[in-house]
Formats: sequence, structure tokens, C-alpha cells
Amino acid sequence: QGVCVDAVNINMQDDNNQQRQSPPRHFLLMHNPTKTTHLGTLLRCAAAFRAHQVLIVGHDKFNAQGSFGSHLYLDIVAFPSWECVVDYLKRGANDDGAHHDIITDAASAAHQTSTIDSSKDNSIPIVGISGAYGGDECIFSSDGVAVYEDADTGYATLSPRDAISSEEKKQKELPHKSYPIHTRPFSSDVCFLLSKDKRGLPISHARICDSYVHVPQICFDADDSDTDAQLNTLEKIPRIIQSTLLETATIYSIVLHHFSAWANYNERNFAENQKFIKDTKSNMRRRLCRRYGENVTKKKKDANNDLQTEGEL
Repeated sequence: QGVCVDAVNINMQDDNNQQRQSPPRHFLLMHNPTKTTHLGTLLRCAAAFRAHQVLIVGHDKFNAQGSFGSHLYLDIVAFPSWECVVDYLKRGANDDGAHHDIITDAASAAHQTSTIDSSKDNSIPIVGISGAYGGDECIFSSDGVAVYEDADTGYATLSPRDAISSEEKKQKELPHKSYPIHTRPFSSDVCFLLSKDKRGLPISHARICDSYVHVPQICFDADDSDTDAQLNTLEKIPRIIQSTLLETATIYSIVLHHFSAWANYNERNFAENQKFIKDTKSNMRRRLCRRYGENVTKKKKDANNDLQTEGEL
């Protein structure tokens, strides 16, 4: 019955989405701690599914090997801090009002707060990709599963076993749940937060998410020799185990498949060489990405040049 209900909900979402004039956008948000971080494979996936923008926090240089040139078809923006990228998404991914200076006084802070409040309706939610998890019916349920902070590993987890392993180390439950990706819990533009680490999202990154999604799987490692006591314990505690069968790029592609299907994206066509027909490549691309706020700086320079020209005339 649960599967039938989920199918009906998905069809209703698809029907509502067909009434949109333009399909919802999806963004990719990642941490780029070093100049040599390998992002090529993930960028290739983002380009294949028409990501609107790729947002990286940290360095503006990275290793694009494995993208096979597909990164040239993406708008990649580098941010100096997580606070900047969160503010950017709260303002609807509009960098016309990019903040270049750190807020140091109350007046500036109040101005920023009013700016965020005025654009609240355009805010783009951050959806964390929890990873792939195996388990029983709860991992497939449209009701979602709780997300915990695992202080021992420093990562967020869906496994309640880790969360209640001992009373002294009882883990904190995050305010938002993680939903199986086949339920397609979307309503507008989405920014997917993805971690390259197989352990999932670091706790500090998980805390900025508005919700989470995961790729559910069936557990095949059940032990037939379980005693009655063990079975009774399993009934009380949902059996959720993080899966290592899928790599990060595969998990991300599965998530984008469901989002693009929900958003009614047009399927790409094949060229004569049996490769996907790509979007238009940006002209005169000299760098891997652009820094956050460059558009604003360029506009200001152009405006100043126009004023100087008018003054000379």
C-alpha cells in the first residue's frame, strides 16, 4: 500500500510541475578544500543533467580530470565561506547584491537581515545527499527517517544504532529528516549538498541543510542464526546500515535522475557519434570557475568607466 501511495504522490507532483512555465533549477554545492581536489567526475554528472550552477566553497581551482571537458559547459562559482553561499541561496542565487565585506557593525547586519527577509520567497533550499543506506521498510518509507550527529566520526548518519549505542554517548538528532529519493520530495528549485567522503556529510555541513535525501537499498547481509533476543532488539531499533556498494558519483546521478524526471526536463538526444548533445559552451573561457561577486565588481567598474567618459565629454 505504501508503494501505491508514493506512486500517486509522484504522479500528482509531476502533474503540478507540468503547469510550470520553466522547469525548476538544481544546483550542486560542494566543499573544495584544496586546489587539487578531484571534481571531474561529479562535474560531468552535473553537466549531463543540466545543473544550473555548481557552487564550491574554498579554492577557485580544482582538478577537472575525468570531466572530459564537460566542466566548460557549467557555470561554476567559488565562494570564500559557507556563510556566503548560504546567503547567496537565501537571496535566490542572485549575486547582483553580493556582499564583499565582512559585516562588522549592527547597521550592516540589520541591512543584510532585511535583504534576506525581502527575498525569503525566492530562497533556494539546501538538500543534503545523505548517501546510500540499506535497511528494512523504514528506509523506503515516505515518512522519512531521522538524521543523527555521530560525534565519534564527525559525520551525519541515518543509523539509529550509532545514535543510541550508549547512554553516555547518545547522539543529537537533527531537526530535519531524510527521505528516500524515489518519493521525490521537491517543490521548487533545489541546491544539492554533496560530500565526496564516503562517510557522508560532515556535521557542520549537515546543520545548514533544510532537508535530506538518500538512496535506499535492501539489506542482503541478514544473519539467519540470530537469536530471539536479537530479533526482538531489531524490532525495536530500525535496521539501517550505510551502504558502500555505490560510489558518490553514482548516488548523485540517481538523485538527479529523480529530480530531472520530477521537473520534466527534456531528455538529451544522441549525436552521430553516439554522444549526448551538450548545451552551448561559454565563449572565451579562461579559468575553471569564477569567484563570487565578480559580476558585481565588473558592473561597478563599467558604471565608473561610463561616468568618467561622460565627464570627459
